[in-house]
Amino acid sequence: MESLQPQRKKFKTTQDWNNFIVPILQSGRGITGNQLLDLRRGCYVEIEKLRGRPLLVYATKFLDSMPPGVPNQIDLSDVDGFTDLINSVDKSSSVDVLLHSPGGRPDATERLVGILRNKFQEVHFLIPHSAYSAATMFALSGNSIVLHPSATLGPIDPQVGVSTKEGLIRFVPAKSILNGFGKAKAIIKQEGPEALPAYIPLIEKYSLDLFELCEDSEKLSKELVSSWLAKYMFAGQRNTGRRIKRAVSYFSDYNTHKLHSRPLSMHKLSDFGLKIELAGDKLSDLLWEAYILLNGFFNVSPFVKLYESTYGVSWGKQFQIIVGQPQVQQQLKPKPQTT
Repeated sequence: MESLQPQRKKFKTTQDWNNFIVPILQSGRGITGNQLLDLRRGCYVEIEKLRGRPLLVYATKFLDSMPPGVPNQIDLSDVDGFTDLINSVDKSSSVDVLLHSPGGRPDATERLVGILRNKFQEVHFLIPHSAYSAATMFALSGNSIVLHPSATLGPIDPQVGVSTKEGLIRFVPAKSILNGFGKAKAIIKQEGPEALPAYIPLIEKYSLDLFELCEDSEKLSKELVSSWLAKYMFAGQRNTGRRIKRAVSYFSDYNTHKLHSRPLSMHKLSDFGLKIELAGDKLSDLLWEAYILLNGFFNVSPFVKLYESTYGVSWGKQFQIIVGQPQVQQQLKPKPQTT
């Protein structure tokens, strides 16, 4: 007997999304946040049915060029969102987390890992597109990671905020600062005091406490990921110390990757014994659809961060980036936090 349930609208490509949303925006009819949420929820439900466990969604807008101050990083305010997400799930010892994020603060990431692990025995991460920096650290706290074939993780070497002449904060890889100091120290030691004037601008630019912060940040990211891998992804396995050390060394090696945003795709990670795999065809299609719907929502709304589940949670943070752009009518509950 055929199901009487209406088939949901599916989006296999970004072109499908554009074909759907552009005529609506051009017509002036508008579309509500709840209508777009229904599209995403339909996709989430299918992922849950396929995976057999609840799905929590944490996604931010970051692939486009973003102005300073956009609240799209992992920070302590995410404690509120993840507390709502885990409280929405009953009677499950296992959960999937769909993660799309550029990263953020390691201390905030540690809080989120603790929140999830206080509730769930198993946490599995699904990456539809990108999870960089502290978001990669977050994913490495999982029992497993599933990547869309186009998805990537990134290095976990920390970045530190440095003030610019304009009074803005620019994030710089901590290792690049340490490398600069190390190079200056070696040349001055080799060539003598006469080489010092050439490096005074570098020394004046960065304070000694920043130098110490860089070293501590490197140690923290390595310690956290090493601990999480031992507790979760390598749980129950023997003699894992060397494998964990090798994997953490690779993820944190700025001198190898040379860019903090260097993509670490599946073929680069297959030799470390980590529980990372590519999604099968059906899950791959659903993960890509979830990304299309999330990114599409970000592009037609002022939202830059979302916490969502199929259990009544859907809220996030807004940031008005472009004035005059057609916007969706916001009808998300509870009332979105704004900045």
